[in-house]
Amino acid sequence: MKTALATLGLSFGCAALPASASADESTDIQVPTLQHARLMPLMNSAPAPVAAPVPAPAAVPVALLPPAAPVAASVATAPASPATPAAPAAPAAPTIRAAPAPPNAMPATAVDTTPAQLALAAPVDAAPVAVTPAESPAVAPPELAPESGALELVGGDGNMSNGYGHARLMSLRGMAVTSLGVVQGELTQQSRFGYSGNYGSVSLTHDFSPDYYSTVSVGTGNSPLFSSWRVDGTGYRKFGSELQYVAGIGAYYAKGNESARSDQGLLLTGIAYLPGTVIEGGVRLNWADPGRILGPSEYIAATFGNDDRRAIIVRYEHAKETYKVLPGGPELVNFKSNTVNLQWRERISRISMLLAGLEYYRSPAYDRLSFNLGWRWSFR
Repeated sequence: MKTALATLGLSFGCAALPASASADESTDIQVPTLQHARLMPLMNSAPAPVAAPVPAPAAVPVALLPPAAPVAASVATAPASPATPAAPAAPAAPTIRAAPAPPNAMPATAVDTTPAQLALAAPVDAAPVAVTPAESPAVAPPELAPESGALELVGGDGNMSNGYGHARLMSLRGMAVTSLGVVQGELTQQSRFGYSGNYGSVSLTHDFSPDYYSTVSVGTGNSPLFSSWRVDGTGYRKFGSELQYVAGIGAYYAKGNESARSDQGLLLTGIAYLPGTVIEGGVRLNWADPGRILGPSEYIAATFGNDDRRAIIVRYEHAKETYKVLPGGPELVNFKSNTVNLQWRERISRISMLLAGLEYYRSPAYDRLSFNLGWRWSFR
């Protein structure tokens, strides 16, 4: 089972709500990479050579063998030794008499006794016969070496209903494996509802032992779209005979750019590493000020495949939202929303990957359909 240092290769940010986003803007999830064999059968391979059967030598008629009379004559005329009685002669095999040869027959000594190779004759105008090549066994290409670092550049655009216009984002993310652990960073710019803002964060994932690891992050941003500053911390424990199950508990605090606005909360997560699939789910309890209003949310995500070839990630979240940025600024909405997210990550080469995502958000205030496209550079 991979340690926490290998669990961050699939994407940047947590599978729970990203630290930089508000409740309805969850666009990125992270599920650890699985390293399992990729079967890529070789097509159009040449058939394996098949040895031709060697025919058994054919029986040669006695008439075609050289005459054995001289040998028999020498045996008959040789005097028997008086000291040694002659052994009784074995009964002679019946002689096959050949029919008289025609006048133009070839001499017996010119006959080639080597068996001839037989071939099937085909008409000259016969159509070529398709030959099905022998099936070649599937060959698994060598696994890619683990990433020592990576960069992702992602851009997205979303169309909101009720005349709210577009929601746009641009993000640059980076990851590096260090002696302390996995360091990740993000710079993002977003605009919606007439506001535009920037946010930056950095995080460290550190292994304490094969069973325990943690992630801590800090970030800062401007405009009502983001927190003025934020800090997160989560601890994880692995279970199972192969450490294939992970449970985590975390906490966070975020100070808004308005004097009275802040959020604090708890996060409970669970991850199961199954053959070819990673399943993750969690519950977030958020208390929003002013008013200390509770707004819980639940999510579940599944990752199929891995970044060695292709990864498909599906995520669903149900949330009760409290304060939300709308055209008039942050408002107390106190409604429920649903978000469905689909990501496609396709390996193009050993150092590059295509990223594509589609998200649908629905709430009583408005709906939003978003699409994002990006590229990942891997350093190995």
